[in-house]
Amino acid sequence: MVGPAPQVTIIVPVYNVEDYLPETLESIAAQTVFERCSVILVDDGSTDASVLLAKQFAAEHPNVTAIQQENSGPGAARNLALDMADTPYVAFVDSDDILPPRAIEVLLNAIVANKASMAVGDMDTFPKPTPFLWKKPFGKGDRLLETVVDAPDLIFDAGPCHKLYDLAQLRAHGLRFREGVHFEDAFLAIPMLLKAERIALVDEVVYKYRKRAVSSSIMDNLFVREQNFWDHLELCETLAELRSELDVFRREVLERFLVRSYQGFAMRAHDLFEDADLWKIFDRCSRIYHDIDPSFIARWTLDTRHRVAYLAFKSYDFELFARPWERLRGVVACGGDLHLDYPVTPALLPLTKVTAVGARLEQVLLSPSGDTLKVSGHMVVNGLPMRAPLATPLGLRVRGSNLTAPVTVERRADLKAGDDNREYSGFTAEIPVDKLRRGQHHLRLVFLTETGQASRQCLISAAFLRDATTKVAGDTRILPTYTGRENAALLVQRGGAAGWRRLMVRKDLRHIASRAPFWKQRLLRLLTAPLMSRRDVWLIGERRDTAQDNSAHLFRHLRQVERRRNVYYLLAKESADRQRLRGLGNVVTHGSFRHKFLMLHATKLINSYDIDAYMLPERWERSPFLKHLNWRIASSRVFLQHGVTEKDVSAGLHRGRGSFDLFVASAHREAEYVAKELDYGDMVKTTGMPRFDALVPDRGRRRILFMPTWRTYLVTPSYNSSARPRVAFDGSAYQVFIAELFGSERLRQALRRHGYVLEFLPHYEMRSLLTDVVPADDCFAMADQTTRTVQDALRQCDLFITDYSSTAFDVAYLGTPLIYAQFDEEEFFTVGGYKKGYFEAREDGFGPVCETAEETVGAIVSYLENGCVREEEYSRRAADFFAVQDRNNCQRVADAIAALPGPQQ
Repeated sequence: MVGPAPQVTIIVPVYNVEDYLPETLESIAAQTVFERCSVILVDDGSTDASVLLAKQFAAEHPNVTAIQQENSGPGAARNLALDMADTPYVAFVDSDDILPPRAIEVLLNAIVANKASMAVGDMDTFPKPTPFLWKKPFGKGDRLLETVVDAPDLIFDAGPCHKLYDLAQLRAHGLRFREGVHFEDAFLAIPMLLKAERIALVDEVVYKYRKRAVSSSIMDNLFVREQNFWDHLELCETLAELRSELDVFRREVLERFLVRSYQGFAMRAHDLFEDADLWKIFDRCSRIYHDIDPSFIARWTLDTRHRVAYLAFKSYDFELFARPWERLRGVVACGGDLHLDYPVTPALLPLTKVTAVGARLEQVLLSPSGDTLKVSGHMVVNGLPMRAPLATPLGLRVRGSNLTAPVTVERRADLKAGDDNREYSGFTAEIPVDKLRRGQHHLRLVFLTETGQASRQCLISAAFLRDATTKVAGDTRILPTYTGRENAALLVQRGGAAGWRRLMVRKDLRHIASRAPFWKQRLLRLLTAPLMSRRDVWLIGERRDTAQDNSAHLFRHLRQVERRRNVYYLLAKESADRQRLRGLGNVVTHGSFRHKFLMLHATKLINSYDIDAYMLPERWERSPFLKHLNWRIASSRVFLQHGVTEKDVSAGLHRGRGSFDLFVASAHREAEYVAKELDYGDMVKTTGMPRFDALVPDRGRRRILFMPTWRTYLVTPSYNSSARPRVAFDGSAYQVFIAELFGSERLRQALRRHGYVLEFLPHYEMRSLLTDVVPADDCFAMADQTTRTVQDALRQCDLFITDYSSTAFDVAYLGTPLIYAQFDEEEFFTVGGYKKGYFEAREDGFGPVCETAEETVGAIVSYLENGCVREEEYSRRAADFFAVQDRNNCQRVADAIAALPGPQQ
């Protein structure tokens, strides 16, 4: 008996998806109308088992055809199947996605019942949802659209999946996938949306799109690949040619897509291309957007920074497109709004209006004389590049004090590290203390333009809240605070300390009565303050479960030398490192009531890592803590570091972000960098790191230690479980190097010949990926950190190998020879987001720099043959680098901490 003729052809392009294809094929076979479908699987030259899976599926189902072609891209694969299709309707499925069981059935019913050109269903992404703009028409039930004009947001859905097409109409319009380009599906999907006369909207999820955790897909690298810029420009040009075929309403829908879809490319083009290519993009775009109204462009672009390129196209100003930071240097005010200071006709004015202005305060510091209050922060003027100081004068208005202080624009290395256009977005203002009136004053950043003034309320930042301690200048007390959700303000009171204490108690009582966040802690602190007010409580910690770094060494010193000091170490109950602190006393279980109580009265918080991330008790969320409790405790913050700072770490450690009161350094060059580039000034002290005091060589065990640092883009870090790896570990330069190093027969023979063992000590964040990389051979070993500290491993090695880890400085301090294996330098500093600082390993380092596993093996063999002796040049560099090498660092650090001013509560 012959079954009914197929009505739907399902086309699936397949390429290297062996891990996902079975699930996709199962979802197709599970369709409720599978017997009414014809499936064409086109393998596009896969090099994995995908082709075998496709053939096996075809062998199991008579309505499935599996074919192969040389690798030509998904567009060619879909077109090949499209030419073979002989059913009334056609659907497209990507080979790693999933169809719900009724997907084809509901789409087919809708397109047939409505005699539509196409049916469109809803789509979900997994494992996380994505709020696509085109999803707006859904959630209102099934309906028939006469044209795309009835639901214009659908134009932003440029993919062919979760749709069912009338095949005859596709062919009548001559629509195919563009081959040899990215965005190949939009060349079919967008024109069909525009030309369709009846569109059946199915308000049901008919497609599940897989968003891979680690991906090299087009969309994941949208603005990184240069070819994407050209391919999307070709798409826009192709679509622009349709304008003459469309009525005015559909043309308007098309122009939404033309404007909105290329804005990200247009804005970023100058970051990737040289002038010759920029001119080609500029000239072609100028033609595409020439006839589109500027107000329309303003409506369909996200913000001012996306409009600058269109302003260049409409003005035919190539320099504005290629180097906007040279053409845009200030702003002008108009009716309280700000506009980019650029000469335009009235018609172009909408493209210059600044959509957002932000100012966040980060520090409020009292001068040593007590005469002035230095307020600093950063600003954002959307669309205005700040690669040079702003040409528009600024002021900081203290509302309620009839005072506007001049503002100085400052360079910010930390903000430049994330975006070159924010290099000069920092600002400072000095407020005379004697001009401040009693009361609470909001702070506003004022733009003093040639056409008038415009001001914006300054907001708080995490750094501002960390730094929000009471400033005492004679009989004046000033508390940086906030109102509402985050409006920055100064609370000023004149008079004695007793009046200030009464004011603070009243604030405590109001907070407790309102049951605001941390009200219980504020109550406990208020009740116990008389018992603790005279105690100088130092809380020390590292990560919750470790006691091996500078913090542990400083704690040990203090408990042995200054036992009367109120110093406590925070450590998880289950930590293996508790044994190392046995006998010292004052070890407090992390998260215990005692920990929480001591936090309420701590005068110093001391850590080698992130204080908020590792020292707050569990369930004390960072943001509420900073807003409601931190300022009341007013602890000084001390950063001991966990390695010498030599890279550009401004993005994470600038004072505008970290707000430490003391920053410990080990070298004069390091201290100069931290003082200037990280804005710590005299808050940085060159004391040497506490752990260096215990760096006594214990060589002679014939051990080589390999200790590379971690790669943020390869793992999910312990402090941010929501982050996902951006690069797959398998096949990464890191994984390949380690495999080649441990697989080297030359290295194995040299180790055996000289009687050495190569010990591997992976970074804390990388351990889970590296459990089985060490060969089962007595020439190699995996370090066990539960039985030996990192420092002991460093002291006991005869030769040290690392890549970019700051532990190289520890080893140099010891006098041990070392090798830099910098096998992925470009990837590390680009993908990893790291920036080079003042230290260059080839010029300043303490050992040879190798770029491959083979070079590294050669350097190891050379050191084995000379008895692991460091060369004189490297010894000289080490002696010149370190400021002190007298093993008295702990005491210097303790003295520096003790010299910090006590909190004014």
